[in-house]
Amino acid sequence: MDTISTLTYYFNMITAYGSYYLLYYYNIFRDYPIEIKIAATLIPIWLLFILTIFVELTRQSIRKRRKKNTIAKIYELYGESIRHILGDEDVSCELSRDEIIKIMGLDTSRFVGKKLLSSKLEKQVFCRMVYDMVIHDQVLEGRQKNLFHIMEIFNIPKFLEDDVNYGSQWNKVSAINMLRTFKLYISPWVINKLLENRNLRIRRLAMYSTVRSTSETELDVFETKFFEDNACIYDEIMIGYELQRRRKSGLKLPSMAQWATRFKSTEVKVMLVRMMRRFEQHEFCPQLMPLFKETHHKKLIEEICRTWGYLQYADSEQAMSEAFPLQNDDTKVAIMHAVARLKSGKKLESFVYAFQNSANPHVRFEALRCLYNYGIEGRNRFYELEEAAEEKDKKYFDFFNNPITLEKIPLDKVQIYHQSVETFYRV
Repeated sequence: MDTISTLTYYFNMITAYGSYYLLYYYNIFRDYPIEIKIAATLIPIWLLFILTIFVELTRQSIRKRRKKNTIAKIYELYGESIRHILGDEDVSCELSRDEIIKIMGLDTSRFVGKKLLSSKLEKQVFCRMVYDMVIHDQVLEGRQKNLFHIMEIFNIPKFLEDDVNYGSQWNKVSAINMLRTFKLYISPWVINKLLENRNLRIRRLAMYSTVRSTSETELDVFETKFFEDNACIYDEIMIGYELQRRRKSGLKLPSMAQWATRFKSTEVKVMLVRMMRRFEQHEFCPQLMPLFKETHHKKLIEEICRTWGYLQYADSEQAMSEAFPLQNDDTKVAIMHAVARLKSGKKLESFVYAFQNSANPHVRFEALRCLYNYGIEGRNRFYELEEAAEEKDKKYFDFFNNPITLEKIPLDKVQIYHQSVETFYRV
């Protein structure tokens, strides 16, 4: 009997039996009221539904108890010793593999079969235990070598890479996060494979993982339509985090200015220019000049000016002053703040001009604020304007004479950032 004949046979048999029992069921209740027919139909369905729920709850209960027992077992066997190796200051940060095995009291005979962690669940629990130690600051700085040896002893790198390659979507995300947190090596082949994944979150994580690589050219992976269309504040946080880790590892950071010129999306350009001042890339400030002269995007011009101001790039002063009259009011304020931070003393009259010729009260107040913080000459010129001010303009100067509001007058000396971005960068 060939395959098609077999399938036809079973299909006909199922159809025949189904038709027989359906007609049998229909004929039994044919003379009964409609209420009985409905009840007789719904009761078996509800019984089957309740039975299914009972089986699933039982399965989940067994699974939960098994996981709870596994967690208790892993913590009892390895938790304290790993916390001691990674978190105690009296333990060397350069322990060898054999020394770690001795401290943990592991049975070396079990290494032959690699069964220190016998099941996938035990490996998942072990990874989660170490992951929690790392992210909750229970691991001291400089213990990366010890951590790597522990991971190698328990064959975790191979387990996580297999999860990245062959696991479910959720397991892929979890495994990539752990590989990045543990600073374990991820092969380029795996990264390239993940970059083609249909899941957006996995593609993002794969892109972030390339930032820690040794080559600056591997950052080209972000130059995709996908990234430009979907870039958001979360990407800025994650890329900044990875760049921070890259810098801590002693690797050279790429030029954010040069990188910004290679994108078409203005939002991405703004993000990269903002990251320049976060990582204090003063040497790359000249590379922003062509971008400043070419763009007409309000937000990008403002971010470039802020970056030049915070990084004290004196050669930008003339370009910003020339662009000032053509900008809208918000951009004018950003330019004035940047020029005021340079404190060269050359543009004192530009603040006076902005105060005397602007119709926007916000621009006029910020002009006085910049003048007030522009050194001794700026402060003297401020007092001259105050003495010569007309009655309608005196309200702008009252703010500077109030001891309560006066503390808000100085310009910010720190790099202004989105709060969540700044908090994340400090991790």
